Amino acid sequence: MCQNYAGRRPQAVASFREAARLAEQAGDTARLGRALVTLADAVTGTDPAAAADAARAAAAHLRRTGARNDLAIAVMNLVQALLMTGDWDTAEAELAQALDADGLADIGSLACYRAWLAALRGDTPTAQAILAGLADLRASEDTQDQANVAVAEALTVAARGQPADALRCARAALSQVGTLPIDNEFLRWAWPLAARAAYDLADAATATGLLDLLDGYRSGQLAPMQRAERDLARARLIAADGGSDAGAVFAAAITGLRQHSTPYHLAHGLLDHAAYLLRVGDDEAAGPAIDKATGIAEQLRCQPLLDRADTIQPGRPRTPAS
Repeated sequence: MCQNYAGRRPQAVASFREAARLAEQAGDTARLGRALVTLADAVTGTDPAAAADAARAAAAHLRRTGARNDLAIAVMNLVQALLMTGDWDTAEAELAQALDADGLADIGSLACYRAWLAALRGDTPTAQAILAGLADLRASEDTQDQANVAVAEALTVAARGQPADALRCARAALSQVGTLPIDNEFLRWAWPLAARAAYDLADAATATGLLDLLDGYRSGQLAPMQRAERDLARARLIAADGGSDAGAVFAAAITGLRQHSTPYHLAHGLLDHAAYLLRVGDDEAAGPAIDKATGIAEQLRCQPLLDRADTIQPGRPRTPAS
């Protein structure tokens, strides 16, 4: 765990895998579950599919041992991995199983993930209701609890079309940098939220400052999705400044998002690119990008993405998220 928090992820992953192997050989189900929990956390940023497998196995072991707190962490790691792979329906089902069937509704950090998912899908009343009931989590001095709530709030106000509030909340999460490693799950989501809100507010100084934050780290210290989102943020700024290479930079950024980010973030990037193409009069190229983003939004049942696609090119047929 020290290796993990120090950003030495390959060493941490090797240690966790060895711990899981030894625990399985020893027949120690509780330690096996905990080893798989930490393994899932360590690989989510680079291999979310493998993280989902590890977290799902951990949850199965921990349900047998009755370790409530460890089970809650396993489910949070599983949900985080599923959010990244775009399997939001399964994430919702896993949350329902843990909070309702497993009786973990009193664990605020887990309930907060339900607010995340509601906000991502545009169900802001549900997200706000959940957040209103997390008084203990808000009062926690644990930096991960604080960052968890801040990201949930940022997603909620972003879904309501309030970029200034989204920027404030996302920066509250990012204020935990140093205490938390830069590629921590909450900071992985907070940075793109802050960068997009700064762009929407035409706040070039803040956007540049956010880029400087990531540029202060070695490439290997950043999660792949953070590197991809940094490239997208630069493409937006270059396009806003009228750079002649904006088209090429955007194309490279979209390739990076496809390879290293989440379907949700890819859809936003496609809409960014489409908006740029429409500004330069290339409606023919913009259409497929909007169609692809819309398809992702429909699969995720993400109403804010569908609404944004409609705003970028009004009049295009769209289907409300259901």
